[in-house]
Amino acid sequence: MAVKFVQVDESEKGEPGVEEAVTTTVVGGQTLTTTTYGRLLQHDDLKPDVTEGVFSVELLVAAKGTEEYDTGEQNEDGSPKIAMRPCVVYERRELDMGEDTFKEYLEAIQPYAAASREAQQVPAQARKRRAKTSKPTAGEPV
Repeated sequence: MAVKFVQVDESEKGEPGVEEAVTTTVVGGQTLTTTTYGRLLQHDDLKPDVTEGVFSVELLVAAKGTEEYDTGEQNEDGSPKIAMRPCVVYERRELDMGEDTFKEYLEAIQPYAAASREAQQVPAQARKRRAKTSKPTAGEPV
């Protein structure tokens, strides 16, 4: 979450959302303690001045990557020969946006979204089951 500390006047110290920040500095052997008050505000990641109506958007971002694959050939020692090839990898990312930034984002991806098709559901992986343990019968050591 993109947040910034905005300093407020000491008169606002009892209000909701106002936090106290204590800074200790040593100057010439003297320790000085300064107390300031401020609010933590969530802001737009692309437009830090925007703090109203900001929300987080989760993105799945495609990027170029590489993967190993078996070439079908064998090395001199008989082990399978492995090579690298380019592939597309996906990163889950999060971005805090205000209303205007979100509208710009939707406009930018609109041609791609319009030409896309619904992705197939990823099959759920089977749950791993623990091996059953047998209970000791009478006369067997535990």
